[in-house]
Amino acid sequence: MPNADFEVRQLLKAYRKGVISDALFEEQMEELSGGGTAAYTYNGVSHATEKDMILALLDEFRCGEDFAAEYLNGWIEASDEACVRGGLRTVQQREAFHAHLLESRLRELGGDPQCTVPAERRDKEMPFYSSKEKGDVEKLQSLAEVLKDPETILKPLTDSIDQIQDDQQTKALLQTIIDDEVSSIKWLLDACETMSAPKAA
Repeated sequence: MPNADFEVRQLLKAYRKGVISDALFEEQMEELSGGGTAAYTYNGVSHATEKDMILALLDEFRCGEDFAAEYLNGWIEASDEACVRGGLRTVQQREAFHAHLLESRLRELGGDPQCTVPAERRDKEMPFYSSKEKGDVEKLQSLAEVLKDPETILKPLTDSIDQIQDDQQTKALLQTIIDDEVSSIKWLLDACETMSAPKAA
């Protein structure tokens, strides 16, 4: 665990003072050791070290942001609503910049971009968002269905960020990107609600 060393020291101090029994000491030490299993987890996958988890997170997050920037660009070109185009331009630029930041940090840490968007997802989403036959409301509703619970959607990321203890630079970088994500999601959900509302007579 990220705080395992500190917890072990506290446990030893309590044991030496006679605050806990031999049996409880052994039980707590076994829990802290985790039987030698990996202590860092991102998106359901365990990693042996904090750096391994960070490299996986940076690469997958970069991949998703880069793809979002790509399909949002197609949507902007297809949109016939000025208010939608304006908001999408901001969101698209955020996603593209995030992808750049994440890749830069990945390379600084000795990693290389490896994650790619599955062909099935690309073949489904690129034509949908760049289509002029599909309206902005339909596209907004599609995203809103996925993003309606931002906390849950972002939880795999925020849970992993919370585990980072040593690499404070990456932690801060990720936290500020998450702040941007929350802002982008809020705009998309608000735009969906506004655009989906019945028009006044």
